[in-house]
Amino acid sequence: PVHDIDHMPMAPGENAEEKRLSTDGNTMLAMGLIAGGCRYGAGYPITPWTTIMEQLRSEFPKYGGMFIQCEDELAAVSLAIGAAYAGHLAITGSSGPGLALKAEAIGYASMAELPLIVVNIQRGGPSTGMPTSVEQSDLMQAIYGSHGDAPRVVLAPRNVEDCFYTAVEACRIARKYSTPVVILSDQAIATRIEAFPEPDLEKHWDDVDLGLDERGVDFKPYPIDQLTRHSPPGSRSTEGKYPVVTGLEHDEWGHPSGNPENHAAMTAKRRNKLVNLADSLPRPEIFGDDTGDILIVGWGSTYGPIREATGKLRDAGHKVGALHIRHIHPLRVDLGELFENFSHVLVPEMNDSGVYGIGQLATLLRAVTCDPKIKSINKTMGITFRVQEIVDAATYALKS
Repeated sequence: PVHDIDHMPMAPGENAEEKRLSTDGNTMLAMGLIAGGCRYGAGYPITPWTTIMEQLRSEFPKYGGMFIQCEDELAAVSLAIGAAYAGHLAITGSSGPGLALKAEAIGYASMAELPLIVVNIQRGGPSTGMPTSVEQSDLMQAIYGSHGDAPRVVLAPRNVEDCFYTAVEACRIARKYSTPVVILSDQAIATRIEAFPEPDLEKHWDDVDLGLDERGVDFKPYPIDQLTRHSPPGSRSTEGKYPVVTGLEHDEWGHPSGNPENHAAMTAKRRNKLVNLADSLPRPEIFGDDTGDILIVGWGSTYGPIREATGKLRDAGHKVGALHIRHIHPLRVDLGELFENFSHVLVPEMNDSGVYGIGQLATLLRAVTCDPKIKSINKTMGITFRVQEIVDAATYALKS
């Protein structure tokens, strides 16, 4: 449900003329997917993803689309891929257990260069885990959850409002680069209610052209030197032929190929889509101090506690900044330049510190920046961070 709260009391500093909404993260993800041009979807019920499926099932037909409830997770992702054959931007989704089942098909979409939106609303794991609790333990699965080198983009909304804009961006990236995009939300964002300005649909609405124009006889569906704007498999040549779509390695025409040089070139091409995207990403903004004692880096639903903890630490006289990352994969490669301006870099995240004493995003940041001062603040209780927990961890780091 979306509630119009125009006539409710304003919070300090809010614009009384601004039209606002009050709803949950799953609702805003569904709205963002529709605005971004998704018109087809398939899924299987699982907490806490199910409400997105229910909303899309009722809303897609209003825009000429459909959503199908499937018999299992494999059928759901396969149906979504089938829609991509015909030029549609399709969405499937689940929680962690379902994403594990979809992993092989996501790798197929990467190999076949098909646009695909995959939503993962994270919950406590592994296995059945804690279905109604929150966790951020699927980051590595989202990035690497397939065999072979199967690049995909991973985005993470920071709050309920950002779910809309993250979904719109995911749709645009998937179409531009013909690649799978994983939206990595979590149970806390999915179910909580927040109030925020209503999105400008005229600005963000996208009616997608299927792009099935007839192609010339020299048409190559998988050109090695083209990273963006691929033609969908449903595009027919003037000779009446359709591109070959396969999970086998293939040449520029889609024909299966075991040629070593071709495989190396095609692997590099699929990778370079993400390299090209990373180069175009905006530099993340730092809240608080640009240089100083501590930079607190977060992702997903840790946004609110990190912002408040940063304010408390600054009020106590410390020079502290906060940086929140939406673009989980690929990352901007120059993040290390931001980290160099701080004595400590702390990463609060709701996953285990693992064998090596560091969480999943912190591990990724260390791999990219080779910065040993990146440390984790981990929590695996199935509940979100309290502000004081982050303040205490930062204070301890300053004393040490």
